[in-house]
Amino acid sequence: MDWWQIVLIVVASIVTGLLVGGLLSFLVLRLLKRPFLARHEATAVFEEPLRSAAPVPVAELIRKREMTEQQARREAEREAKQARQAKEAEERERKKVVRQAKKQAEREAKEARKAQEAEEQRMREAVRQAANQAEREAEEARKAREAQQAEERESKAAAVVGEELELTVPDLVAEVENNRRIAIEPWTGNLVAFQTGVWEANRDEVHTLPASLREDLNHAYLDMRLANSIVWLSTELGRRSPNLDDNYVKLCTSIAAKLDKVVSLLKQSGD
Repeated sequence: MDWWQIVLIVVASIVTGLLVGGLLSFLVLRLLKRPFLARHEATAVFEEPLRSAAPVPVAELIRKREMTEQQARREAEREAKQARQAKEAEERERKKVVRQAKKQAEREAKEARKAQEAEEQRMREAVRQAANQAEREAEEARKAREAQQAEERESKAAAVVGEELELTVPDLVAEVENNRRIAIEPWTGNLVAFQTGVWEANRDEVHTLPASLREDLNHAYLDMRLANSIVWLSTELGRRSPNLDDNYVKLCTSIAAKLDKVVSLLKQSGD
């Protein structure tokens, strides 16, 4: 056997011994560590839930409670906002209704005022027209009467004139006195028409009365015709108003003053 073969054998034996010894050492250590590893794993298995079990529910409960509180706050804020918006909408609607009612009341008041003004204007126009008509008729009657009186003065005898006065003046005095009573009657709200029948029927036959007396009678009966026009407008046409009542009272006062002046003169003429 050569020397180099011997060396190879020795080296192979050493390497084999080292490998076998290392493997055996590893197996022995493995067998020795297994009980300790098993106990460590068992302890870890039981300790890990213990370490994580306690804090996890508390944190979860805290988190859930915070979330619940946040949700409750958000819900409360949302409900408060909705309530505020509903209240604001209700307030706006109420103000709108109030404004509309106010505007409607103003429109109705304005329309009523316009209607009243138009009615008063119509009343004034009717009274003015009636007064103008009465004045025109009185003027025409006066002119016709003056012309007729001028003719009759030349043709009638004094005896005939005396007879006419005897027949006319007493009736005229009675009518004037009755109208005077109507004019001086205290105002109670009743519109009473004045009597003008005797004057209308015989006004062309009283030309022998004094001129001042005839003039006062003409003015008094003109006021009576205006007052009768107001009575006709108020009763027949249903257009009575405070303005017409005031005009009627004023005319009564004027008529009473004029008739007070002519009553005594008429009685003297009748005598």
